[in-house]
Amino acid sequence: MRLERAIERLEMVPCLRFGHRPTPIEELPRLRAVLGGGPRILMKRDDYLGPGFGGNKVRKLEYLLEDAKLRGVEVVITCGGEKSNHARVTAAMCARLGMGCVLVLNPAARGHAGLEPANLALDRLYGAEVHRVAGRAERAATMESLAEEYRRSGRVVEVVPLGGSVALGALGLVAAAAEVAEQLRAKSVEIDYLFHCSSSGGTQAGLAVGRQLFPEIGRQLIGVSPDDEAGAIASVVGGIVRGIGERLGFGVGELDERVTVDDGYVGEGYGIPTPECEEAIGLLARTEGIVLDPVYTGKAMAALLGWIRAGRLAEDETVLFWHTGGQLALFYVPEGGV
Repeated sequence: MRLERAIERLEMVPCLRFGHRPTPIEELPRLRAVLGGGPRILMKRDDYLGPGFGGNKVRKLEYLLEDAKLRGVEVVITCGGEKSNHARVTAAMCARLGMGCVLVLNPAARGHAGLEPANLALDRLYGAEVHRVAGRAERAATMESLAEEYRRSGRVVEVVPLGGSVALGALGLVAAAAEVAEQLRAKSVEIDYLFHCSSSGGTQAGLAVGRQLFPEIGRQLIGVSPDDEAGAIASVVGGIVRGIGERLGFGVGELDERVTVDDGYVGEGYGIPTPECEEAIGLLARTEGIVLDPVYTGKAMAALLGWIRAGRLAEDETVLFWHTGGQLALFYVPEGGV
């Protein structure tokens, strides 16, 4: 009964419906063949979700921005890197809602003279006010300073944390688990492993709770880090899981907060592709016509390929890879373009 009540509570939380759902689940037979066998591989195509070129951030922001709208918020402030998917989707959805959007962005790990990330150009195209800072450490203080300026002018402001990775935003991935469970039941498919990228923690926390409500989505979830070490990410995820539990009516300790994070594919750091990441991007493009990104999904796919090649996944198992979008990180435009 507790699980049923939790699902009822989830369905009652106000949420925008900007995304196109359900996003498809596709099989990747040519990839499997090139690998010489291994587990059956499926992919959840959240890169098709839309708006703002889609991705998993849409699911979080549908909850966060609906809540902001209901509270009369006029200006949303958030942060990320210049290639941030979260910033791009926030700008697009704020435009659709008629809200002001302020983005605090730090430089990408790698740049190209005379060019800027396509995501940054789109941020401006969507009408966002962009503030540049030197590094990650300056983002939080800059957001708060800007928020105070807007409040003094009489505007109602909402500061959305990095990635929208708080309990309310993570409900979007709990709901996504319900979506996937229904799709899998219709296909009579059982999932053994679910691979996805895990950085700011909201996606993994939502899916971790979702798996406990809807076990069909995978016997084990593997979050792949693009930046931080496994223990740090797992700690953040655990805190968000607790917050989700409170919102859904679970008591302390009733939800399993333990998660698996693989940090063996980070390489030199956030936003810096590894040789394994670049190989994964090329392999998926040539075998399945699917484009991954060099920040998140490329490293997550590199991990899945590494596990298969190491024999850690059996021939009779089925893996679901969650494509969280972000392909625009591959592209640059002339500075000040679009």
